Amino acid sequence: MLRSKIIVFNRFLEEDRPFVKKNWRFFYIVPAVLVHLISLTTHMGVLISKKQVINVAHMLPPFLVSIHATLKALVIIPKTAEISTIMKDLGALWRTNYTDKQTKEKNRLLKRLNFCNKANFWVAMVGTAQYLISPMLEILIRRFILQQPCELLLPVPASHPFDLNHNWFVYTAVYFFQSYTMFLLVYVYNGSELILITLCGLLANEFVMLKHDLSRTTPTPNTINENGIGIEEFIKKHQKLIRLSRQLDNVFNRMIFIELLFVGITSCAFRFAGEFARGLIYTLSNYVAVTILLVTVFYVCYYGELLTSASVHLGNVAYQNLWYEGSKEYKQAIRLIIKRSQTPCGLTSLKYAAVSLNTFTKVVSTTWSYFSLMNSVYTVAEQ
Repeated sequence: MLRSKIIVFNRFLEEDRPFVKKNWRFFYIVPAVLVHLISLTTHMGVLISKKQVINVAHMLPPFLVSIHATLKALVIIPKTAEISTIMKDLGALWRTNYTDKQTKEKNRLLKRLNFCNKANFWVAMVGTAQYLISPMLEILIRRFILQQPCELLLPVPASHPFDLNHNWFVYTAVYFFQSYTMFLLVYVYNGSELILITLCGLLANEFVMLKHDLSRTTPTPNTINENGIGIEEFIKKHQKLIRLSRQLDNVFNRMIFIELLFVGITSCAFRFAGEFARGLIYTLSNYVAVTILLVTVFYVCYYGELLTSASVHLGNVAYQNLWYEGSKEYKQAIRLIIKRSQTPCGLTSLKYAAVSLNTFTKVVSTTWSYFSLMNSVYTVAEQ
């Protein structure tokens, strides 16, 4: 399933396809998302006006996820051509003539990246399915097994111009529409992060491979190591990787800002909703959502730091090279590598705050602060 989604996305990135053939899905996705957002926003306004705190707590998490995913789409979709260029340039840099040490290191990094992507994807999909299916299962069990009268529940409470409680066909249609739309939004939410994590991981891998190449480069201007890379070729490849890192940050820095802006509030909302859930399944669904959000941010921060450390460590390896035994040109080349490595490559939020594991600790701290604040406000409101 994950592979099929990647294939579909790759087709979407193809620049030589006709506009309609490339973008025809948006003709039904955009109206569906708009209807979904309007119904949620209208119902949220009604609940707030009636001061129904518990109902607002139940509705706030999917509402925030919908807004968050929509903002991500608005930022990322116009950048598809640039994402495609980064992918092609990374593919052009890929080679197979690695040493045994490089092969082991590459396989280790790629296996970890593959595990992170698969775990992130499947936990998100299973968690979303559990969240969306739980109301339907509750209705079926209570009405047809326990024979208890109960109101028909939707995955996400929303306002509609018709009554759902007296027409199973309309109820099922609305339920399917909400589930489909939420899955679309979760695909955008999760998929954009997976693209960022994958590209960042592959770039970090290239920097690590380049580090191994430099460690075996001899201090002469024309000598080529066993991988066929001389100091001049090394300089060119290093420059390409720096350029790709900047392009990656240019494409995703606004999306990262949106992610860091929303993740604390959204995680707190799911955690708060779990406090007032109707049962164990709903509580579990909310806590799984919190885990997904925080793990996704952790992966982004981890690979952002991995890219930064790999680019900086290249300068350390260059300094340890026997550059002082080389010619003037060789010394200048090593000096250029060290100077470039002093400016770390990596991810940023709006080109201001660098993304690292310290960023993740701040996100967790902020999330806990939001949750404490919401608990305090609710306690005061109850009194």
